[in-house]
Formats: sequence, structure tokens, C-alpha cells
Amino acid sequence: MAGLWWQSSQYTLSEATENIGEIYGSIANGLPGLGYTGVQRSASDIHGFKDNDTLAVTYLYIGGSTFWQVIACASDDTSRALAHINEVHNMINNFHFL
Repeated sequence: MAGLWWQSSQYTLSEATENIGEIYGSIANGLPGLGYTGVQRSASDIHGFKDNDTLAVTYLYIGGSTFWQVIACASDDTSRALAHINEVHNMINNFHFL
């Protein structure tokens, strides 16, 4: 039986980042390198598929340059879902914008 796991945290854009669209673009470019296929951006998220799981990332505006970052994974395996979430979270944390 499939379940949904997620991680949320506050995310503040760096001064070198123009807007949240730049973050979505970086995620879209980075997911295939982590093995995700079918990566697509919709009006409210970016999502892709890996190991029969679906992973999505979205940002909810709080104010100023601050957002709630939500990374969610639908899977039938808890350990695998949490590994996917952590992998993508680490990728995002390692983005550097000049």
C-alpha cells in the first residue's frame, strides 16, 4: 500500500537568486542527475519519478524572500521515500548562486 511522506522547512532565497523560478529551474536541471525521469514543472510544483515513486517539490510564499519548502514522496516503501526526500533536500541545500 502506497503512502505519502514529506519534509517541510523554511527556505529563504539568497541575495544572488532572482526569484523562486530560478530555484525551480535548478531543481528541474538537477533531478535527472539523481536518476529521476519524467521531470515536469507545473504551476505549483516540480515533480519526477524514480524507483516507482513520485517525488514533488513546492514552495509556498510566506513573505519577502521567504517560503515554506515542501518535498513530498509517494511510495510503497518508507525507507526509500525518506531516502529520496533527503537526497533532493541535500541537492537543494548545495545550490550556489553567484
